[in-house]
Amino acid sequence: MAIITQSQSGGGDGPITGWSIKTPAPAGQHVAVCLAVKDTLGYECPTYDDPTITEIKDVTRFLFGLADGSMVQTYEMKISSNEKSKLFNTLTSWLGHPPVIGFDTESMVGMGATISIVGKVSRKGTEYSDVTSITPVMPQLASQVPNLANFTIPQDNNPPSAPAQPVAPVQPVQPMAPAQVATSMTVDQPQVVQPMQTVQPVQQVVQQPVQQAQPVQPIQQPAQGQQTLGGQFTPPPSESVPF
Repeated sequence: MAIITQSQSGGGDGPITGWSIKTPAPAGQHVAVCLAVKDTLGYECPTYDDPTITEIKDVTRFLFGLADGSMVQTYEMKISSNEKSKLFNTLTSWLGHPPVIGFDTESMVGMGATISIVGKVSRKGTEYSDVTSITPVMPQLASQVPNLANFTIPQDNNPPSAPAQPVAPVQPVQPMAPAQVATSMTVDQPQVVQPMQTVQPVQQVVQQPVQQAQPVQPIQQPAQGQQTLGGQFTPPPSESVPF
């Protein structure tokens, strides 16, 4: 969908980018319905005056369905709010008043229009139909607007994009485990209780009976006439040695 934004650039058309329509619509004036709006953003194309020079622009175009089942598309128009742009003038003619800033061209899908069609031949010799004017449907012809549901939108002329890669299934989020608080705690190892030593019974001091002192035996007096050792070794009487 094209959003009308403030712009200072002028109008102009580039190469055709739109839907692939094989059968041209009949020329003349027809009551039609807008089937689709196609935007091409950031499109690089050669300029009309000098094909050796390229320019980048955003363009849009409209697809219409006729009562006989045929379809026709407008020439591409630069997305611009400039009063001289082709898009601005086309919307002004179709709506009956100028589009406001911020107008969305996608809102035109399903809206009826009275269009004028002419037959043309491209540079390559291909016959096609072109829309030269778009005006509102007269109230008395509103019932002749074709039903949008009766048409199938054809493929566009843009190069096919690369096939979409399959999206990997999203793994369910695992519940977060509660945060573990690392608390350092020193636990004293239980000491092995040594078995209580059996108290040895107090040795009863046995007092030995005190030996009674032996009575002193009286010295035996030698018997009378019994000589003692001293008497037996009585030295001999000394002799007088004369000088």
